[in-house]
Amino acid sequence: MEPEDQGTSTPLDFWVDRWPSGLLAVVLIVSVAGPTLTAVFWGGSSTWPSLSTGFAATAIAFLVALAWDRRQREAADHKEAEAEARRMQAAKEAEQERRESEARRRFSAIVLELERLRSSLERTVEEQHLYKYFFPDLPSGSWRAGSGGLGMIIENFGLTTFYGHVEELQWRLRFKAEVGVDEPAVSPIIEALARQMLNDVSVLLAQVRRQVANPDVTPIQGGEGGGLVVARRQLTGAIRAVDFRRQPAAAAEPD
Repeated sequence: MEPEDQGTSTPLDFWVDRWPSGLLAVVLIVSVAGPTLTAVFWGGSSTWPSLSTGFAATAIAFLVALAWDRRQREAADHKEAEAEARRMQAAKEAEQERRESEARRRFSAIVLELERLRSSLERTVEEQHLYKYFFPDLPSGSWRAGSGGLGMIIENFGLTTFYGHVEELQWRLRFKAEVGVDEPAVSPIIEALARQMLNDVSVLLAQVRRQVANPDVTPIQGGEGGGLVVARRQLTGAIRAVDFRRQPAAAAEPD
């Protein structure tokens, strides 16, 4: 059944597949026979010059049309490239503006947090040696929430180190509150760290306020973009990982 089907051809196959070849052969025969018959019946002195003149005119017209079409295509490509460059520049400017707005918003929150930290550090320097249980307000939530995104769009200038000292101060205050700890020996160490942080927070406040007014956002290079989205995903993944690690430990603790 299959060989017979392959050997037979339908009328549709003929009209679709074979008629262009036949038409080309007919056109070639007519194009050769026409000038020859014209030269035989009307004379070659009038046929061949008119044939060559018509061929030359047709070739020149074709070349002119081809050059014009190529010129129009190059002009259209040039306009499209310019429009694409303008779109990319506008997208860059929009992304840069968005990063600056994001940096201002996050730094504004950090300014308020640093002011609270400065007042708490002043209290720590003045009062922590008077109490065994002294736990001032040492917030770090604004920095934790914004540090990932800020790291993608702006250079760090010491905030990471300072907030590491905040955690160190919290740990020392908790250690001082433990039973059996020599308070007179630990209090000077805590006071020294608090004084150092008090000097640092004054410098950082001036720098962060300057960033709120005019953020030093890293310029966008090439097709870079979406940095804040990636940073948020990384920060969210880190938070989830920490939560998952803490769940088994919390479940294992007795009620």
